Amino acid sequence: MKKMLKTVLAVAMIAVMALSFAGCGENTDGAKVIMATNAEFPPFEFIAADGNGLCGEFDGIDVAIANEIAKDMGATLEVSNMDFNSIIPAVDAGKADMGIAGMTVTADRLENVDFSDPYWVAVQTILVKGDDTGITNVETLKGKKVGVVTGYTGDLTLSEIEGIELARYQKGIDAVQDVLNGKIDAAVIDSPTAESFIAKNPELKGITDDSVFETEAYAVAIKKGNTELLEKVNATIKRLNDSGEIAKISADVDGRLAE
Repeated sequence: MKKMLKTVLAVAMIAVMALSFAGCGENTDGAKVIMATNAEFPPFEFIAADGNGLCGEFDGIDVAIANEIAKDMGATLEVSNMDFNSIIPAVDAGKADMGIAGMTVTADRLENVDFSDPYWVAVQTILVKGDDTGITNVETLKGKKVGVVTGYTGDLTLSEIEGIELARYQKGIDAVQDVLNGKIDAAVIDSPTAESFIAKNPELKGITDDSVFETEAYAVAIKKGNTELLEKVNATIKRLNDSGEIAKISADVDGRLAE
């Protein structure tokens, strides 16, 4: 989903990135697992409106999955919130044990980290106002002003198409708000997040274009060569998939977002 620009200046990025932390769960030996994320991507990771999330102030599908991984390891989960482009450098440098942020497996990222088995599949969605009949696919975005989140799949994919004016944002919600306010014509964002925005704003509608946007598998980023942790993460993902627990987690998160 989020196709990050290559981590060329990894050390510098880690040195300057702003972090916030929260811990949850209990264990008897002090063991902890640090999850690096960017809490601006509901329903996968976000800051709970009331400050009472699954792990401190943090909530979302990815937070719930990370908490299950930590519990299976007999550890406490610690959430480290940072800029999305800092996640892989943090994992690579050992500042975090795993990166979970609705992150797609790409060849560029595999140069820096290993990935778990997928736990979710998504596709990019074009969000427009419900009464917009002029935008029907990516081709009709030409000549339009389109909001994307910097470094995400929508940004990198549309950057390769001539004729589309891109407005780049740090938060998807800001792009969506500008669609609602008429400041931009459309926003391109991952399907689960788009569905969450549409549920809260029924005046919006989503459009897909399979000829341009491929399905994307979300997975957990692990430091290269850490096969022990990778096996433990994969075991938890298999358990959650086989039991249908991920679908339940998703439904529970959607319910909290709708409150």
